[in-house]
Amino acid sequence: MERNSIRVVNGLIRRVIADRDLYGQAARGVREPGLKAVLQESADSLTAIAAELQGEVTATGGRPATAGGPMSGVRRSMMEASAKLSNDPDVTYIRTLEHMERRLLDAFLRLESTSGDRAIVGRHIARLRLLHLDMIHMGGATGR
Repeated sequence: MERNSIRVVNGLIRRVIADRDLYGQAARGVREPGLKAVLQESADSLTAIAAELQGEVTATGGRPATAGGPMSGVRRSMMEASAKLSNDPDVTYIRTLEHMERRLLDAFLRLESTSGDRAIVGRHIARLRLLHLDMIHMGGATGR
């Protein structure tokens, strides 16, 4: 993996970690026990993706990212404020996560289509699609 590729993959790692943190926050904040379990499972899946990407960077002699990006805290604060102001915080969490998951999936798809490191990100796309579909279906089930 070249230096530029390491930079790009580290950007994905930061994004995955940031989204994982949002899932964990939402899992702690929702009221519905079943939803709480699904959100925690999703956070665990994102943890696994981040760990695998970190392993790829390390294997090529690079230093992997270990935390979310600089806007992670702002996004967490905004999601929490939105949930507190909402009539139905569970729906607010789901809407926020659905949007974030779509952006994460798009980032992986863009990298897959433009990078020489397609194999590194390509194997995670199916898992991200499933996470995104979960959020879409949960959003529909909550009547949004």
